Amino acid sequence: MKTDDLIATLSDGLTPTPPGEFWRRIAVGTACGTLAAALLWLGTMGARPDLAEATGAWPFWMKFFYTLTLAVTGLWLLARAGRPGAKLTPPALTLMVPLAVVAVLAGLALADPDADTYRLLMGHSALYCPFAIALVSLPVLAGSFWSLKRLAPTRLAMAGGAAGLFAGSAGAFVYAFYCTESAAPFVVVWYSLGTVLSCIIGALLGRIALRW
Repeated sequence: MKTDDLIATLSDGLTPTPPGEFWRRIAVGTACGTLAAALLWLGTMGARPDLAEATGAWPFWMKFFYTLTLAVTGLWLLARAGRPGAKLTPPALTLMVPLAVVAVLAGLALADPDADTYRLLMGHSALYCPFAIALVSLPVLAGSFWSLKRLAPTRLAMAGGAAGLFAGSAGAFVYAFYCTESAAPFVVVWYSLGTVLSCIIGALLGRIALRW
């Protein structure tokens, strides 16, 4: 059989993918995973007791700006990683923007001569914060992998890492409702580390879990 005949046979009867199907698949997996993470974590651990009072201070909102912008950019990177040959550079570079903003805020806080450097950096939960974020991110990572399995990723470790980035930042967003730390140095170090842990887990699992 000639190559053209083989291609015609394999493609016979195929129908085009419905418009919006690509984003529908991403939305279903990532939204379900994020909702599961929120219900599991906040349902068992609850939100911080002074949540209403904390909303009146700008550092509280800084945490959510940071984690939400990371999550949106991570979702963009995940979507790109699900398309063969798509360029990953634009979302990867965009990640530097929220990181730079919070890093500048952290630098300003630490530059204050009256600042308590140890408290700003370590708070009272530095030793478990990254691991808690990585734990919260697991349902999001599972939902993200579900979406990627229904797409066509060819760079499996990269796709898994993108899923881990989104999952870690979405998990950090959920965790921020529980966490009482709001100092920029703490957030830029330990929240970022928790997101990186999720990214590493995603990259390692992606080599196996995302195989066609």
